[in-house]
Amino acid sequence: MCYPIRFKAIARLTVLWFAALAVSGACAAAEPALSLSEALSIATRDSPLLAAQRSAISAAEEYTVSERELPDPKVKLGIDNLPLDGTDKFSLTRDFMTMRKIGVSQQFPRAEKREVKGRRAEHQYAREQAMLEDARAAVRRDVATAWMDRYYAELMAKVVDEQYTEAVLQREALQAGVAASRTTISERIALETTLQMLLNRRVEFDRQAVRAQAMLSRWLGDAAKRPLMAPAGAGGALDDHSPSAALEIHAAGHPHLQSLQRQIDIAQSDADLARLATKPDWGLELSYAQRGPAYSNMLMVQVSIDLPLFADRRQNRMAAARAARVEQARALREDALSQHLADTAMAQTDWLAATERLKRFDDSLLPLARDNVAIALAAYRGGLSSLAAVLEARRMEIDLRLQKLQLAAERGRAYAQLIYFQPMEHAQ
Repeated sequence: MCYPIRFKAIARLTVLWFAALAVSGACAAAEPALSLSEALSIATRDSPLLAAQRSAISAAEEYTVSERELPDPKVKLGIDNLPLDGTDKFSLTRDFMTMRKIGVSQQFPRAEKREVKGRRAEHQYAREQAMLEDARAAVRRDVATAWMDRYYAELMAKVVDEQYTEAVLQREALQAGVAASRTTISERIALETTLQMLLNRRVEFDRQAVRAQAMLSRWLGDAAKRPLMAPAGAGGALDDHSPSAALEIHAAGHPHLQSLQRQIDIAQSDADLARLATKPDWGLELSYAQRGPAYSNMLMVQVSIDLPLFADRRQNRMAAARAARVEQARALREDALSQHLADTAMAQTDWLAATERLKRFDDSLLPLARDNVAIALAAYRGGLSSLAAVLEARRMEIDLRLQKLQLAAERGRAYAQLIYFQPMEHAQ
């Protein structure tokens, strides 16, 4: 008869386990609970990724000024016509053609080219700003997803703990039934199997919670270790928006699509510059040359002009290539818009379906399961049913409660996706 010994060992382990849980819970309670909104605020405030993007914006802002300016002038120093042989070898003053020269040159790109470069820099600056908003929305989505995963994994672990406690009480009742010959070996085996399955479930939910907390640590640091506060309705303003309205109103203004629109503008500026390459730029050089004391000093002025003689093989082909880049950027934006609309529709469909299914759990499935447990327990106490029937009813109830929490977690993940797709004023 090894079962009583095994049950006593399991009972001792159970006491130690729940004592450890109580200690850890007391430690966690010492820290303030972390709400979803606070987690989102910490992540968007402290994220190194967003800090890097802000630096990119600062860099792009500086370019908006420098790109419209003329290129720097060049200073030229040199010696012209230095003798290499004869009686004047290496002399700087005896030969009348030898000159020590100093000069300055300046290139003058066309004003319209500099204006196009300035506009391109402005588009680059606007794209970096849009990319910052897109990155912020993505960070909020990832943090919300991890927060939801951890919150509901911990809730599911608590439900398993409740069921485990009830199973331990049932085991005590089973022990009492041994003396009255009302408990069979198969019932004891079934109860022990149930206990072990609950422990396995507990370990799995703990694993999910720890993984989600590790993901939160990336964005929140030590704040990810704090206990979580129950969400105040994980829907917010999203509950008031139908899928069709949200899709049509907010899609085109999403930061990701805005960044792609700015990329079209950048490509168009590149195409404009390629077309302007057939219009020559010019440069000016001014030099002063000093000769020996017996000779006059010299002044040199020269103008240089670009000659695009082979435009069909160079500038025109570059213009065609840049025009193709514009079409590529437009096609990529159209594809991103279609993907954005599809992803938003799927996320909102998941949200609405999960909301409806959760209502069904609360209105009918869980009340029926509780009634079934009560009936099975009353029948067992009256000697009209077996303990196995009670355990089965309990198992069905816990499965339904866990299914509800899993569904709530899916709804939470759909909400996290909607945080990314919705504008910031709705994604609170």
